Amino acid sequence: MFTRNLRIALIEDNIAHGDKAANLEQLRRNLLNIPEDTDLVVLPELFSTGFIDNAEQALELAERNTGETMRELKSLAADRSVAIAGSFLARTAGQVYNRAFFLEPNDEETFYDKRHLFTFSGEDKIFSRGTRLAPIVRFRGFNIKLIVCYDLRFPVFCRNVNNDYDMLLVVANWPQARVSAWKQLLIARAIENECFVCGVNRCGADHHGVEYSEGSSLIVDFKGKTIAQRATSPIIAADLSPAHLEQFRTKFPAWRDADSFTIE
Repeated sequence: MFTRNLRIALIEDNIAHGDKAANLEQLRRNLLNIPEDTDLVVLPELFSTGFIDNAEQALELAERNTGETMRELKSLAADRSVAIAGSFLARTAGQVYNRAFFLEPNDEETFYDKRHLFTFSGEDKIFSRGTRLAPIVRFRGFNIKLIVCYDLRFPVFCRNVNNDYDMLLVVANWPQARVSAWKQLLIARAIENECFVCGVNRCGADHHGVEYSEGSSLIVDFKGKTIAQRATSPIIAADLSPAHLEQFRTKFPAWRDADSFTIE
């Protein structure tokens, strides 16, 4: 039974290339400015390093789930009683993954390795492909599906079956050159899945000079309406009402007519 709104804060900021210490310090500063009683903080894809396109450097920077970056995030989550989500450079058995995380303040953790690697930029040359489906996390009355960047382009992979999830969380490094597609895909996923969609993107420019649009992170409701995006602060916040979502799904139950399918 839904009992309260979920207060979410997306942090859209530049990422210092390969500099974990600088990016973690930036996160600490930003956390000082999130709204009071925030439940969930969401960071961009590869928030602590940015995209590393050198295999040797990626392996050197990659960490285990028990490494320094995750320990620091867990400490911040516990101290502020918030969940923190994003993705980081991860290493398992000598393989490097673009690994999404959802860390809860009670020390519960969920991980997901990006399944759709962006071959256009050579991501498949650096990272190993995830083999599991995107997870759904139950947190403070919301079911939350967690995907990474390029996953957004694949609607079957994102499909909400029988209202299994209430929010699609997308962490990304989506460049300015394709930002129109990013925004439209976020809205499309919200409409077709009758759910909230929260897409957090980085901004600034990477080490190759590729630019990322300030203000491209969006919080979209189940009708496809943008309810929050960046103004002056890198923090984009909104209160999401599960009661309003449930009312809409009852009034307009398009989900009942969806096709059944399986993903291998």
